[in-house]
Amino acid sequence: MNNVYALLNLMLCLCLLSACSTMSKEECKMADWYLKGLDDASAGYAADRVIDHGKACAKVNVVPNMRDYREGHAKGARLYCVPEKGYREGRRGAAYNGICPMELEDKFLRAYRDGQELYSIQRNMDNLVNEINNNNSRMDSSYSEIARLKHDIVNSNSEQDRRYNMRRIDELQDDIRNLEFNSGRAHRELELFRNDYRIVEDKHIRMGYIR
Repeated sequence: MNNVYALLNLMLCLCLLSACSTMSKEECKMADWYLKGLDDASAGYAADRVIDHGKACAKVNVVPNMRDYREGHAKGARLYCVPEKGYREGRRGAAYNGICPMELEDKFLRAYRDGQELYSIQRNMDNLVNEINNNNSRMDSSYSEIARLKHDIVNSNSEQDRRYNMRRIDELQDDIRNLEFNSGRAHRELELFRNDYRIVEDKHIRMGYIR
């Protein structure tokens, strides 16, 4: 562990001249590095986030207190690495940055992966809803164009234009049929995912994740 933070110190020194915006000038001047480490870990950030803080604070000649930050981060990680938090993080699709101590990581990750399961189903449902909505929008546009083309056919004196518009109507009707087919498939898949979601959600209620 000491080697890890020695490396962080070295990386911090190498990066101090770079610009970053994780902290304002005022925050740098008033920083309690123990609390900053605790807050970062409580939000799931890895300890190397202190490097970004160092970049942000270099412009006011403030160097993070690595010892305080490390102690705060270790405390914050223990607050973060509980199953309830793991489940919430997984369910919202948040990344896990490997900050949990070994003795807490197993339970945290089990809950995190359970949350990810529900997140994955929800994401698939959202994608299908977007596909259906997009198909509906494209079909509405095609129907509007067909109506315009039919009007042009009736009012056109050019046989060539009328034939072109009729071919275009056929193409649009083919597009509509394909979109209807795809939307039908998407609706069926959506119902399957909704059923999966209900099953998994009920399981998570029984497991105590959801109250």
